[in-house]
Amino acid sequence: MTPISKTLEQILLEIYQDGSVSVTEYRQLRDNADERMAAVINEFGQHNNITAFQKAMDVAMQLLQLSVIDAKKAQLTDTGEAIVKDAVVSQVEYLRAGSELALRLLYGLQQSARPIGRAH
Repeated sequence: MTPISKTLEQILLEIYQDGSVSVTEYRQLRDNADERMAAVINEFGQHNNITAFQKAMDVAMQLLQLSVIDAKKAQLTDTGEAIVKDAVVSQVEYLRAGSELALRLLYGLQQSARPIGRAH
């Protein structure tokens, strides 16, 4: 896993300590993510790929929620429900794996961007 800040690590530990996420905890994490993005906007401005990514994540979460609501309304069979769950988990894991790769690249760039010092 890529390194994260101690404050984010603490928030995640508190949220996942009981093995489930409440709506309140979800909103807390969303709001915290928005606060962290505000710091990025201060550094890079409003219109860039990372702010577009934030907006895309908001849209993705909305679509995920609507997709689950639609699936519930469809009164799926157990098999249909299992197919939907598998597909949704697959998409989430795709995002997680891509995030790991992208963050590893960012971390690698930070490492390689360090000035080359003199040999000791």
